[in-house]
Parts: sequence; structure tokens; C-alpha cells
Amino acid sequence: MNTALTTGTEQTARLSCRVNPRIKQRAEEAAALLGQSMTDFTEAALKEKAEAVLEQVYKIQLSERAFEQFVAAVNAPKPPTKELVIAMQEYERQRSQEPEGNW
Repeated sequence: MNTALTTGTEQTARLSCRVNPRIKQRAEEAAALLGQSMTDFTEAALKEKAEAVLEQVYKIQLSERAFEQFVAAVNAPKPPTKELVIAMQEYERQRSQEPEGNW
């Protein structure tokens, strides 16, 4: 269940889940050591994990050599192939026939 609550200018959402009792105990211990509530500790832990996962999935890492090759290709692109020119002409033709399309 996801119920949004508004407190002042900050909006929150309720999260309910079941966890292994040992995990809960360890989280309570860690929160207490940090002087945090379970809510604050859980929110920080979820945020940290979500950001780490999303960064790993969406971030592209290149070696210095690969980056230099990428920059060179962007700065000096090869001319379009015959097939690409034909595809672009077809795209422009279809777009002119249906200007309100989902382009």
C-alpha cells in the first residue's frame, strides 16, 4: 500500500513490508547507534541502495582510450551510408504525410 502524506512542505509515502526478524533487529541496533528512528534509518538505507543500483544500471563508464575514441567519432562523424540516407528520406516522407503523428 502506498499512501502519500503531506507534512508541511514535505510529502511522504507509506511503505509496509515484512523482513526477517534478525534483519529487523540489526537495523534497530544500527539505527540506535546512529541516534536515528527506524523510519529515518530505513529511509536513508533505501535511498542509498536505490541510488547505488540506479547509478550502476544507468551510468556508462569508459576507459580513457574508449572515451577518446568516442569523442573522436562525435567530432568527426563518418558520412551517412546509402541505407541511412534512404531510411531518412523515408522517415521524412512519412512525417510529411502524417505531420500530427507521434514523431
